Amino acid sequence: MSILTVLLSLVVLFPAVDPVSRTGACEGAEGVTVAVGMEAGVLVRCVSGSPGDARTALERSGLAVRLGSGSGPYGDSRYVCRIEGLPVGDPCIGHRDGASFWKVWRVGLDPVAWRESGTQDGPGAVRVCPGGLVGFRFGTSQLPVAPGQVVTTPGWLPPRC
Repeated sequence: MSILTVLLSLVVLFPAVDPVSRTGACEGAEGVTVAVGMEAGVLVRCVSGSPGDARTALERSGLAVRLGSGSGPYGDSRYVCRIEGLPVGDPCIGHRDGASFWKVWRVGLDPVAWRESGTQDGPGAVRVCPGGLVGFRFGTSQLPVAPGQVVTTPGWLPPRC
């Protein structure tokens, strides 16, 4: 076995670690958990520290994110156009009236459940803080899993930001 073969096998066994994000939910207040509802399931990432807003958390998640360059909904010029290449075929130059878009979901209390972000300024206006969870889903439906299935720490509640 050559040294090159050994080194290549180590790269496969021990992939580079991104210091900003990791797969899975954050533990405690180490960062913000980002959940993205896709057709095949939910992608979950931990973004270290305090990214400040939902769009920044998503951009730092390690997922492939493309921001739009047009006016976007509600005048947000950096709206989320694609996540992991979806939706296919959108030129990312602005929303068309009535077209679906990546919606931001927060976690509310009583009961702990997904709630629409309620902002008129896009994901850059949705505040997030360490220990929190933010979700993204294309279209009008909420994420296909409950917040407690994403952050499984017993007794977890969303922090007040």
